[in-house]
Amino acid sequence: MIKFFRKIRQNLLMENKTGKYFKYAIGEIVLVVIGILIALQINNWNNEQNRIKSETIILKQLISDLTKSQAELKKYEEAMVERAKACVIVCHAFYKEDIPNDSIYVYMRKPLGTEIYSPTLGTARSIINSGNISLIKSDDLKNKITAYVEIVEYKLKNINRYEETYFRNGMMLLKEVMQITNLFPKSDLLNLAVSDSILISRNDKLNIMPSVIEKIPFEKDLKELYQNYKVFSAYNSLLISHRNSAYVYNDIFEITNELLEELEEISTERD
Repeated sequence: MIKFFRKIRQNLLMENKTGKYFKYAIGEIVLVVIGILIALQINNWNNEQNRIKSETIILKQLISDLTKSQAELKKYEEAMVERAKACVIVCHAFYKEDIPNDSIYVYMRKPLGTEIYSPTLGTARSIINSGNISLIKSDDLKNKITAYVEIVEYKLKNINRYEETYFRNGMMLLKEVMQITNLFPKSDLLNLAVSDSILISRNDKLNIMPSVIEKIPFEKDLKELYQNYKVFSAYNSLLISHRNSAYVYNDIFEITNELLEELEEISTERD
């Protein structure tokens, strides 16, 4: 093709057709420019199609992460609410004339556990740190994803703070007053057997509690416990920890749900 155009130019020059030569040269330049523009257009189209494919993959991964987080966040929020409610029952009993019966032990044991759930942020963090977030066309969506990660990380620090400040304080106060065996009715502990006890999972050589319990060490009755300020203060601290953590989990759930709905809407439009 190049030889063909070159031959035409040479013939025009040899025939002293300078005017036609320049017109032809200009035409050739125009054709070259048009060819370049078409090539660029095709290249841009290919790049855009690749970007859309990559963006679609990212959106689906984000949807998968957020869907998983959504279910777990609700579960953890509900667990914290139940623990907080148990603390309320224990604390309210301090304000009553009658000493509570053995059923209170169930509520006294429930708040003694805690766990922290961190939403699945792998995809979001990855695209932010790698710069692949630029594959997402919408600047508004990019900002929302970045903000989501920052907000979640900030709120998780609050949950850690509640655990360090209030939960641990409550557990320390309880340990100063009693041990876990004090939160079981005496009749239950005396009848515990290795086969059905959640507390005894090892043999006597490795476990603080023997297989056969003859008496309760350092036994305290409910009347004594409900006259102890440290017990009240402990459950007050546990209440703050579980209640505030539940609030935070609910906040994270709501912003997760908001971002998830937007991602699902975009994904549905493409399908």
